[in-house]
This record gives sequence, structure tokens and C-alpha cells, in this order.
Amino acid sequence: MNAARYFMRREDYQPRQTPRNSPFRQFDVNCVKCGSYDLRLVAQMDEEAGEMALLLGCNKCRQREILPVK
Repeated sequence: MNAARYFMRREDYQPRQTPRNSPFRQFDVNCVKCGSYDLRLVAQMDEEAGEMALLLGCNKCRQREILPVK
């Protein structure tokens, strides 16, 4: 038996679950900077360029990511 596997806890075998207050319950989406699950998703449309983007922002550390939509 592998020694590392022998010392694993029972919780390590369970699938990861997101907190109840997360708006993304079916996905494991968290902030890379602070690890918080308190995120906000905003759609933004640039009428002049005809492009759409999604802004994913953390409410705790104010980290923002812009995701282009094609």
C-alpha cells in the first residue's frame, strides 16, 4: 500500500463541493488570488466594436478577469 494514501483523510476521497452561497453551485469556480467563492459575473457589450465580454470579479479582493466571448 502506498504510504501517502494510507495517511489520507476520508474527506480527501469525497468530491469537492462549493459553498451554499456561491452563485456557481455546479462548478468549482473560485478566485485565484484569495481563494474566495464570492464572485460576480457581469456581461458587457461594446456596441461600436460589436464585441461581447464577460467580467468575472471577486467581491473580497476586487480581482477582475475579462473573458472575451466569440
